Amino acid sequence: MAEEPGVLVELELPCDEHAPAAAREALAQVSDGDPVFGDAMLVASELITNAVQHSGCRTEDRLEVVVARREGDLVITVLDPGVSGGTAQAAGPDASFGGLGLMVVQQLVSDWGEERADGYRVWARLPLTLPRSD
Repeated sequence: MAEEPGVLVELELPCDEHAPAAAREALAQVSDGDPVFGDAMLVASELITNAVQHSGCRTEDRLEVVVARREGDLVITVLDPGVSGGTAQAAGPDASFGGLGLMVVQQLVSDWGEERADGYRVWARLPLTLPRSD
Protein backbone atom coordinates (compact mmCIF):
# COMPACT_ATOMS: atom_id res chain seq x y z
CA MET A 1 0.00 0.00 0.00
CA ALA A 2 1.34 3.42 -0.89
CA GLU A 3 0.96 6.05 1.81
CA GLU A 4 -1.19 9.04 0.94
CA PRO A 5 -1.46 12.43 2.66
CA GLY A 6 -3.25 12.35 6.00
CA VAL A 7 -2.59 8.66 6.58
CA LEU A 8 -1.74 7.94 10.22
CA VAL A 9 -1.83 4.15 10.17
CA GLU A 10 -1.51 1.79 7.25
CA LEU A 11 -1.39 -1.91 8.10
CA GLU A 12 -1.51 -5.20 6.29
CA LEU A 13 -2.48 -7.82 8.87
CA PRO A 14 -3.04 -11.57 8.79
CA CYS A 15 -6.73 -12.38 9.05
CA ASP A 16 -6.54 -13.86 12.54
CA GLU A 17 -7.52 -13.22 16.14
CA HIS A 18 -4.43 -11.04 16.71
CA ALA A 19 -5.36 -8.45 14.05
CA PRO A 20 -7.66 -6.29 16.24
CA ALA A 21 -5.01 -5.92 18.97
CA ALA A 22 -2.35 -5.03 16.39
CA ALA A 23 -4.55 -2.24 15.03
CA ARG A 24 -5.33 -0.91 18.53
CA GLU A 25 -1.61 -0.84 19.32
CA ALA A 26 -0.82 1.04 16.09
CA LEU A 27 -3.55 3.60 16.83
CA ALA A 28 -2.27 4.08 20.39
CA GLN A 29 1.16 4.92 18.97
CA VAL A 30 -0.17 7.72 16.75
CA SER A 31 -2.69 9.17 19.19
CA ASP A 32 -2.20 12.92 19.58
CA GLY A 33 -4.27 13.31 22.73
CA ASP A 34 -7.57 13.78 20.90
CA PRO A 35 -10.16 11.76 22.85
CA VAL A 36 -11.54 10.41 19.57
CA PHE A 37 -8.58 8.01 19.39
CA GLY A 38 -10.09 5.91 22.19
CA ASP A 39 -13.29 5.58 20.19
CA ALA A 40 -11.25 4.92 17.06
CA MET A 41 -9.50 2.00 18.76
CA LEU A 42 -12.87 0.47 19.61
CA VAL A 43 -14.31 1.07 16.14
CA ALA A 44 -11.24 -0.30 14.34
CA SER A 45 -11.20 -3.32 16.64
CA GLU A 46 -14.87 -4.06 15.94
CA LEU A 47 -14.56 -3.67 12.15
CA ILE A 48 -11.48 -5.91 12.08
CA THR A 49 -13.07 -8.49 14.39
CA ASN A 50 -16.07 -8.65 12.05
CA ALA A 51 -13.76 -9.22 9.09
CA VAL A 52 -11.90 -12.00 10.91
CA GLN A 53 -15.09 -13.71 12.07
CA HIS A 54 -17.43 -13.20 9.12
CA SER A 55 -15.49 -12.57 5.90
CA GLY A 56 -14.52 -16.17 5.24
CA CYS A 57 -10.85 -15.19 5.13
CA ARG A 58 -8.06 -17.55 6.17
CA THR A 59 -4.98 -16.79 8.27
CA GLU A 60 -2.88 -16.51 5.11
CA ASP A 61 -5.25 -13.85 3.75
CA ARG A 62 -4.54 -10.21 4.56
CA LEU A 63 -6.64 -7.41 5.91
CA GLU A 64 -5.76 -3.87 4.87
CA VAL A 65 -6.40 -1.28 7.57
CA VAL A 66 -6.00 2.46 6.97
CA VAL A 67 -6.64 5.25 9.46
CA ALA A 68 -6.40 8.76 8.04
CA ARG A 69 -7.26 12.37 8.85
CA ARG A 70 -9.65 13.70 6.23
CA GLU A 71 -11.50 17.02 6.36
CA GLY A 72 -11.68 17.24 10.16
CA ASP A 73 -12.49 13.55 10.60
CA LEU A 74 -10.65 10.38 11.42
CA VAL A 75 -11.55 7.77 8.80
CA ILE A 76 -11.01 4.07 9.46
CA THR A 77 -11.10 1.65 6.53
CA VAL A 78 -10.87 -2.14 6.68
CA LEU A 79 -10.59 -4.18 3.49
CA ASP A 80 -10.95 -7.96 3.59
CA PRO A 81 -10.91 -10.46 0.70
CA GLY A 82 -14.72 -10.56 0.62
CA VAL A 83 -14.88 -14.32 0.35
CA SER A 84 -18.20 -14.76 2.21
CA GLY A 85 -20.22 -12.38 0.06
CA GLY A 86 -22.02 -11.14 3.20
CA THR A 87 -22.46 -7.58 4.41
CA ALA A 88 -22.04 -5.82 7.75
CA GLN A 89 -25.30 -5.40 9.60
CA ALA A 90 -26.02 -4.01 13.02
CA ALA A 91 -28.34 -5.97 15.26
CA GLY A 92 -31.92 -4.89 15.70
CA PRO A 93 -33.26 -3.66 19.04
CA ASP A 94 -34.30 -7.18 20.14
CA ALA A 95 -31.00 -8.90 19.35
CA SER A 96 -29.56 -11.11 22.04
CA PHE A 97 -26.27 -11.94 20.30
CA GLY A 98 -24.46 -10.95 17.13
CA GLY A 99 -24.36 -7.54 15.47
CA LEU A 100 -24.15 -5.74 18.81
CA GLY A 101 -20.65 -4.44 18.07
CA LEU A 102 -21.92 -2.62 15.01
CA MET A 103 -24.63 -1.05 17.14
CA VAL A 104 -21.85 0.39 19.30
CA VAL A 105 -19.98 1.53 16.19
CA GLN A 106 -23.10 3.34 14.96
CA GLN A 107 -23.27 5.24 18.25
CA LEU A 108 -19.62 6.35 18.06
CA VAL A 109 -19.27 7.37 14.42
CA SER A 110 -20.78 10.17 12.39
CA ASP A 111 -21.11 7.91 9.34
CA TRP A 112 -20.12 4.45 8.13
CA GLY A 113 -20.59 2.37 5.05
CA GLU A 114 -19.51 -0.56 2.95
CA GLU A 115 -18.63 -1.37 -0.63
CA ARG A 116 -17.52 -4.29 -2.72
CA ALA A 117 -14.54 -3.61 -4.93
CA ASP A 118 -11.47 -5.81 -4.92
CA GLY A 119 -12.84 -7.40 -1.73
CA TYR A 120 -15.16 -6.01 0.90
CA ARG A 121 -14.44 -2.59 2.37
CA VAL A 122 -16.06 -1.18 5.51
CA TRP A 123 -15.30 2.38 6.59
CA ALA A 124 -16.24 4.61 9.50
CA ARG A 125 -15.86 8.34 10.05
CA LEU A 126 -15.32 9.91 13.49
CA PRO A 127 -15.19 13.69 13.97
CA LEU A 128 -11.92 14.94 15.42
CA THR A 129 -12.41 17.05 18.52
CA LEU A 130 -9.04 18.81 18.81
CA PRO A 131 -7.69 21.16 16.12
CA ARG A 132 -4.68 19.85 14.24
CA SER A 133 -1.47 21.53 15.44
CA ASP A 134 0.82 21.10 12.43
